[in-house]
Amino acid sequence: MIRAERWLFAVALAAFIYAVLGNYVALPGYLRFLERGGTSAAGNALDWSVVFGATRTILWMYAFSIGALCLYWRSLWLNNRRHFRTGLILGLVWLCFWSLPALPRMPAAFYLTAGGLILLGIVISQVPLRGSLSADSARFLNATAILFFALATWDACGLGSTGRILHPDQVVLERSQTLLSAQTTKLMLALVIAWGCLALSRCRTRSGSV
Repeated sequence: MIRAERWLFAVALAAFIYAVLGNYVALPGYLRFLERGGTSAAGNALDWSVVFGATRTILWMYAFSIGALCLYWRSLWLNNRRHFRTGLILGLVWLCFWSLPALPRMPAAFYLTAGGLILLGIVISQVPLRGSLSADSARFLNATAILFFALATWDACGLGSTGRILHPDQVVLERSQTLLSAQTTKLMLALVIAWGCLALSRCRTRSGSV
């Protein structure tokens, strides 16, 4: 019987491979879909090519996140099983939130607040505060920080590809604007969580080690 950690690693590897391949087998079709205003080449008619293309694109959009989550869960399962359930729930909640296709457009205050929290996290991570965090909790927070840095990296890449910020003429499209707004919000939240967890993981007693 294959052990859980091997299943998780296998799924992660397959997901990462498809995340790369999707740039060639899924992304071009999705960009054409956006350029047509959210319709297929046949208009609003539904056919099997549309179903296949949508499935391929959706799998690609989730591939990196699923791969990163599987590696995160594998790490907790092997090294910190005490926090595995918490990590499992956290990952699933984030995946559900990330799946929202559109979010309200955030005001400037949101980015100022998020930027301030990120700056605070950077400072604390380099000049840690004294605390009584257990070694298990510190390892869990550190692993969670790495996960959200990875997820933020994927969203940053998405801003250039599906978000089209590298193609100013297409940024003005309504669908691109909606996507850009949602992805930017998700990116900022992922960075806040990542830096926050990293900062908290450093709040150890001087005698402790991670």
